[in-house]
Amino acid sequence: MLSSRPVISQSIHTSGSEVVICLLTGSTLVGLIGLQVGGLIANAVRFTASAWQGRPARASIAIRSLWNLPSFKRHGALMTTQSPASRHLGSSYIMESRIGAGAQGEVWRGRRTDSREVLAFKVLRADLVENPDVVDRFIKERSTLLRVRSPYVVAIRDVVIEGSTFAIVMDYVNGGDLRDLLRARGSLPPAQVASLGTRIAQGLSSVHRAGVVHRDIKPANVLLSSRPSRGGDPAETVATGVAPGWGMPEAVVPRLADFGVARICDTFSASHLTGVIGTPLYMAPEILSMQAPTSAADIYSLGIMLYEMSCGTAPFVGEPAQLLSQHARRDAGRPDGLPDVLWELIASMMAKQPDMRPAIELVAQRLEVMQSALAGVPAAPRLASPPQSTASVVPYDWDAPSPADAATAPTVLSGLTQATVTASAIPTLVSGQSVNVPGGLGQASAVGGAQAGAGAPVPMTTSMPGGYAANTAGTTPPASFFPQTGPQGTGYTPADAAAFAPRRPRRRWWIAAAAVVTVLAVVGTGWWYFFSGPSVDNTWPAALPEGNRVQEDQRYTEVDDPYLSADGSRLLYSNMSKVHLFDLTRKGTSKVWSGECDEARFWAGTSLLCSSTSGQATLVSDSGKTSKAPFPEGSTFLGATTDVAVISSGEGTASDGPLIAYDAAGKEKWRAGGHYEKGRVRNGFVLAYESKSKQIQVLSAKDGAVLMSETGDRPNFDSDTQLPGGVNIQTGPEAFSRITTSGATIYDADGSETGTVSGSFTEKHQWAASVPLDALALKEAYTSLAKASSSTTPVIGPRGTINVSIDVKACTAKVGDKKLALPEPAKGEQCVIKPIGGLRDGQLLMQVGKQGYISDETGALVVAVSPDSGKIGWKTQGTYVATVPPLGGGSSGARLMLGQGGTYNYDLVVSSVTSR
Repeated sequence: MLSSRPVISQSIHTSGSEVVICLLTGSTLVGLIGLQVGGLIANAVRFTASAWQGRPARASIAIRSLWNLPSFKRHGALMTTQSPASRHLGSSYIMESRIGAGAQGEVWRGRRTDSREVLAFKVLRADLVENPDVVDRFIKERSTLLRVRSPYVVAIRDVVIEGSTFAIVMDYVNGGDLRDLLRARGSLPPAQVASLGTRIAQGLSSVHRAGVVHRDIKPANVLLSSRPSRGGDPAETVATGVAPGWGMPEAVVPRLADFGVARICDTFSASHLTGVIGTPLYMAPEILSMQAPTSAADIYSLGIMLYEMSCGTAPFVGEPAQLLSQHARRDAGRPDGLPDVLWELIASMMAKQPDMRPAIELVAQRLEVMQSALAGVPAAPRLASPPQSTASVVPYDWDAPSPADAATAPTVLSGLTQATVTASAIPTLVSGQSVNVPGGLGQASAVGGAQAGAGAPVPMTTSMPGGYAANTAGTTPPASFFPQTGPQGTGYTPADAAAFAPRRPRRRWWIAAAAVVTVLAVVGTGWWYFFSGPSVDNTWPAALPEGNRVQEDQRYTEVDDPYLSADGSRLLYSNMSKVHLFDLTRKGTSKVWSGECDEARFWAGTSLLCSSTSGQATLVSDSGKTSKAPFPEGSTFLGATTDVAVISSGEGTASDGPLIAYDAAGKEKWRAGGHYEKGRVRNGFVLAYESKSKQIQVLSAKDGAVLMSETGDRPNFDSDTQLPGGVNIQTGPEAFSRITTSGATIYDADGSETGTVSGSFTEKHQWAASVPLDALALKEAYTSLAKASSSTTPVIGPRGTINVSIDVKACTAKVGDKKLALPEPAKGEQCVIKPIGGLRDGQLLMQVGKQGYISDETGALVVAVSPDSGKIGWKTQGTYVATVPPLGGGSSGARLMLGQGGTYNYDLVVSSVTSR
């Protein structure tokens, strides 16, 4: 669905090529795309929305399809700036036009001054050139790189250093790369896999004979030439089988690129940026070990690539940490339709132990021999996700001594497996609402005391509700199901991940919960985010009734990984290897449903999304009825409202795809075409990033309409930030905002800009609101914040805004000159004061202290205090978690949910505010 604002209105020019795109909004969508190469028009399309069955989205898909053609990418049509003018390189070369850019620098097309033969020039980044180690290594290895010669290798012709310019002169290859072919074909017939594989293996053999380990074998580094090498045999070519119109030659010669270059540059990057060398999808497990990898690492990567060529997907998919685990500990599943002879070779190449893999010469020989036997065998079905892997009989052990010197893996490896892999392999799933305290951006209002030292605020991780021990919908990465995005953690926890890393250790829940109160500062309590109107429903603190005491209604013991449904009426948590569902509106604590789920989160409304380690995902209704999850394998779960659950539908090796919303029964409600991967769902808004257009977008969770679309860098949805891309969708269903360096822009629920507020706004200093904010109230909140000092928190409630000043050193809070009579911390106890919001009777709801070990400590308390008299109206022990509906349901009488208990084993207590 197009918004009322222009979608695209620009011209993009590059040297030697031109792309013009013009899209008009409204009922008519007109586009003209032209690519000029060498004076010829390669592609030109003109269309209207009516030609696409009245669906402009289909036209945009056509644009993206043309945009992805190899001819567009090869000739620099994706660049948005004018290519620099041609320039000389030394006395022998002319670089005529820039045709691309990558991790190591720019790529130019040019020639020798005395020849018309087209050459490619890789001009290294300035920081690489400035590093003497990189330059010295290139000089030392120059002769080695130059002597690699094969019709199946992109030859390095020269290495030129001129002043601050460092360039590598290479063959120019004009037919795209293997990645383009796989996108066009999906899976290739076995004979074609063998034919292409033979040539790639022969090229790799020549690289190995020169003593070079490539380290980055992948489809993008196999370029496709439309003609044989100089003086080469036409038999070098392999038919692509791609239909005309895809911008790809009918026959190509595969040529291995970037050997040695990536290795030297990435070694510099790894040593300076703690990175790793290679691409995780194709990376041999030993790449991360202390020892220098051998040529066997390239054979493993080639085996992965042959697997992908055979069935359309890599054998292991997911986030980097998950991939490393699978490469080391899982054996790939065999795709259906793959002939024995080809499968056996590929499987041997993917052996976990380097010394168990065949030599590259044997690989080339076996592939060449099997070509005739495989002739006529159809391609295996293209898979959206790989077959189920199995535990490896002989896994790779990073900590095992090497055969050569028995050196152990570096210490950092242990840290990686424990921290990185564990966190991503079994992360928190995002649900409609989780059980953490309400949230926003958070302000360290007052965290100090003897332990803090000099009264300095102690950093605390902010969390949005969505999980009690910092497992919240606001701060955790999007959940994903099935191998494609399993590491994002949505319920799919592959067995290899469980073997590779222990289950996520329970955090000290009271630390997380206390920190979570900080979140209140920005959006007002953010866990209430899914409701249908602007009224204050039972998930907002302002809905708590007036009273002078707190009475316990329900206690849930030994809680692990809890979540609330979007309307706050259902509680889900794990205990004793099972998942339990409770109805908070019923008296008592009897279970509504209990079952076996490796991970579970709330789907739309009060239904559940349950998955097992086998990768199967199931929907469970409130009555316990089960059905198969509707989304395709490789999808990522972003979040849910009371009406819909939203996923991004990646397929195969793709990590992104359209956004799809389903209702509680699994019926598709809407679809937004594009390339989306991760995001967040709050208050009826979907915050996501469209990677092709590089747009940060806010969409309506109701119908998928794009409400805001701004150019920007990809937000980090996996971090603890409450404002990915600077966008705040946590202030209620009536408005959202975006923070920039100059201030905040306010949008209403329809996506119309309603105003801006100048100022410097950060996650460390925000307001605390207990009510939803419409566009006007949101603008006023930003205005109040812009005027407030760093020690002042505007507290927003039903009766307006009250500024609370917090003195960290004295551990006190004041409203004007009136000191609030908050409980004081015991000697040596840390000071914590966090405003939560305003109550309907005018009192302020505050979190004071944190959970302690010693009986005479004040501990964590939730306090209602009068801003006028400074006196406490009521208080109760525990850490604020959420506000939930009353017993029996109903529209009034919201209750408190608090966390109580020890360091790791804790209880969730639901209490009512009453009068004596």
